[in-house]
Amino acid sequence: MGENPLQNFRHFDGLTEAWELQKTGLVVVREEMYKLELWHSFSNPDIAYYVHIFEMKDGVWRKMKDAPFAEGPEADIAMGTAMSFLSERAAA
Repeated sequence: MGENPLQNFRHFDGLTEAWELQKTGLVVVREEMYKLELWHSFSNPDIAYYVHIFEMKDGVWRKMKDAPFAEGPEADIAMGTAMSFLSERAAA
Protein backbone atom coordinates (compact mmCIF):
# COMPACT_ATOMS: atom_id res chain seq x y z
CA MET A 1 0.00 0.00 0.00
CA GLY A 2 2.75 2.53 0.77
CA GLU A 3 3.88 4.63 3.68
CA ASN A 4 1.05 7.15 3.91
CA PRO A 5 -2.49 5.74 4.26
CA LEU A 6 -3.94 9.20 3.47
CA GLN A 7 -2.15 9.24 0.14
CA ASN A 8 -3.56 5.78 -0.59
CA PHE A 9 -7.09 6.59 0.63
CA ARG A 10 -8.68 4.93 -2.42
CA HIS A 11 -7.65 1.54 -1.04
CA PHE A 12 -10.21 1.97 1.74
CA ASP A 13 -13.85 1.32 0.82
CA GLY A 14 -16.08 4.36 1.10
CA LEU A 15 -13.33 6.98 1.42
CA THR A 16 -13.74 9.66 -1.23
CA GLU A 17 -11.39 12.40 0.03
CA ALA A 18 -8.22 12.65 2.06
CA TRP A 19 -6.63 15.79 3.48
CA GLU A 20 -3.59 16.15 5.68
CA LEU A 21 -2.83 19.06 7.99
CA GLN A 22 0.63 20.18 6.90
CA LYS A 23 1.32 23.25 8.99
CA THR A 24 -0.26 25.70 11.39
CA GLY A 25 0.78 29.27 11.88
CA LEU A 26 -0.16 32.22 14.01
CA VAL A 27 -0.07 35.81 12.75
CA VAL A 28 -0.96 39.04 14.48
CA VAL A 29 -2.40 41.94 12.50
CA ARG A 30 -3.07 45.15 14.40
CA GLU A 31 -3.20 43.26 17.70
CA GLU A 32 -5.71 40.72 16.34
CA MET A 33 -4.58 37.06 16.33
CA TYR A 34 -5.26 34.74 13.42
CA LYS A 35 -4.49 31.04 13.14
CA LEU A 36 -3.72 29.61 9.71
CA GLU A 37 -4.06 25.89 8.94
CA LEU A 38 -2.45 24.61 5.76
CA TRP A 39 -4.12 21.48 4.44
CA HIS A 40 -2.91 19.24 1.61
CA SER A 41 -5.41 17.34 -0.53
CA PHE A 42 -4.58 13.88 -1.77
CA SER A 43 -7.94 13.60 -3.55
CA ASN A 44 -8.20 16.86 -5.52
CA PRO A 45 -5.22 17.73 -7.73
CA ASP A 46 -6.89 21.04 -8.72
CA ILE A 47 -6.74 22.21 -5.09
CA ALA A 48 -3.51 20.74 -3.82
CA TYR A 49 -3.22 23.12 -0.84
CA TYR A 50 -5.86 25.06 1.08
CA VAL A 51 -5.60 27.39 4.08
CA HIS A 52 -8.33 27.75 6.70
CA ILE A 53 -8.22 31.09 8.53
CA PHE A 54 -9.42 31.29 12.12
CA GLU A 55 -9.77 34.35 14.31
CA MET A 56 -9.77 34.57 18.08
CA LYS A 57 -13.20 35.62 19.37
CA ASP A 58 -14.02 35.60 23.09
CA GLY A 59 -11.10 33.26 23.80
CA VAL A 60 -12.16 30.71 21.17
CA TRP A 61 -10.76 30.10 17.68
CA ARG A 62 -13.55 30.50 15.11
CA LYS A 63 -13.32 30.03 11.36
CA MET A 64 -13.34 33.43 9.67
CA LYS A 65 -16.65 33.92 7.88
CA ASP A 66 -15.47 36.21 5.08
CA ALA A 67 -12.17 34.45 4.40
CA PRO A 68 -11.25 33.81 0.77
CA PHE A 69 -10.70 30.39 -0.68
CA ALA A 70 -6.94 30.58 -0.05
CA GLU A 71 -5.57 27.80 -2.19
CA GLY A 72 -2.63 27.11 -4.43
CA PRO A 73 -0.63 24.49 -6.32
CA GLU A 74 2.14 24.82 -3.71
CA ALA A 75 2.00 25.18 0.06
CA ASP A 76 3.80 28.53 0.18
CA ILE A 77 1.49 30.04 -2.44
CA ALA A 78 -1.63 29.07 -0.48
CA MET A 79 -0.19 30.37 2.80
CA GLY A 80 0.91 33.62 1.11
CA THR A 81 -2.58 34.10 -0.34
CA ALA A 82 -4.12 33.84 3.11
CA MET A 83 -1.57 36.21 4.63
CA SER A 84 -2.07 38.73 1.81
CA PHE A 85 -5.81 38.67 2.44
CA LEU A 86 -5.28 39.46 6.14
CA SER A 87 -2.82 42.23 5.34
CA GLU A 88 -5.06 43.86 2.72
CA ARG A 89 -8.10 43.53 4.97
CA ALA A 90 -6.30 45.37 7.77
CA ALA A 91 -5.20 48.13 5.38
CA ALA A 92 -8.75 48.74 4.11
